[in-house]
Amino acid sequence: MKKPEREAIVKAACRHMEFYDSTLREFEHINLTYDLIMSSGCFGQMKRHRMATITSQFYETELGVTVPPKIKAAGLEKDFLAAAKLSDELYAELRKEQPLAAQYVLTGAHRKRCLMTLNARELYHISRLREDPHAQWEILELSAEMTKIAKSIMPLTMLLIGGKDVYPEIYKKVYGELPKIMPPK
Repeated sequence: MKKPEREAIVKAACRHMEFYDSTLREFEHINLTYDLIMSSGCFGQMKRHRMATITSQFYETELGVTVPPKIKAAGLEKDFLAAAKLSDELYAELRKEQPLAAQYVLTGAHRKRCLMTLNARELYHISRLREDPHAQWEILELSAEMTKIAKSIMPLTMLLIGGKDVYPEIYKKVYGELPKIMPPK
């Protein structure tokens, strides 16, 4: 099939999809794998997406910490990093005797590396939930980056992906009209 024919099929299949709908089950046959680095706080939210396979490594002080924008805006970044450094030092001491338990003294800002495999249908779900202004800032940014990568690789499959707050604009761009149901503000 040529691109216009493939696009017509995807558009027809998703024509009546609203912001709260899952994509078709056929999207489950399309898999993506990401190598991610995120804070403990972000990981706590990301691992809730159980339709994904996540293999995570231990927290590593070498990966640093994620400083929240509100901490920076308040002028407290230096104090925040000093507290993280104290945690790093305690971690280094405990790791000598209790390597598995040592990670529990690290902060929610410390980072870890994860390998995440999920299907396109689950990425749509993550995007709808996590690319919304109500989402925590770090998972919002991470989800947006995952979506951006997926769209660059498979634009037709990701034709309607995005946060539920922007879904009406996405839908209008694809179909030339707004969807029937608008997300709550």
